[in-house]
Amino acid sequence: MSETGIESVRSVRRSPPDWLLTGVRVVLVALVAKPAVSKFLTYGNSVAFFDAIGMPFPGLMVVIAGFIEVGAVVLLLVGVKVRLAALSLIPVMLVAMLHVGPDWKNLGVLFGAVLLTAFSPSLSSFWQSSG
Repeated sequence: MSETGIESVRSVRRSPPDWLLTGVRVVLVALVAKPAVSKFLTYGNSVAFFDAIGMPFPGLMVVIAGFIEVGAVVLLLVGVKVRLAALSLIPVMLVAMLHVGPDWKNLGVLFGAVLLTAFSPSLSSFWQSSG
């Protein structure tokens, strides 16, 4: 095998392909967008839920979690600051699992966010090729 072929095999092992990272971004957007927006559209219900699960300062926490989630969704959708967006979702999911318990959605978001944090280039988007 030529030296170029060996380098290409090594680079594939080092990072997942772009299509996989794009797919993870799309899945995260699909999982986070509705709960993020609903925190604002049904603010009173969200505050009541946060209060019922024992979240301190439920009114403030709904707003903070909502802004973090909406911001992350926008960044993931546009493909700018993907690592920052993914990193911001990790503590939100950890708090959700601590107060509500793990389920397939928050575990999926947590796993996807960790994957994007570890493997995303600093700037990527649907419209840019990483070459």
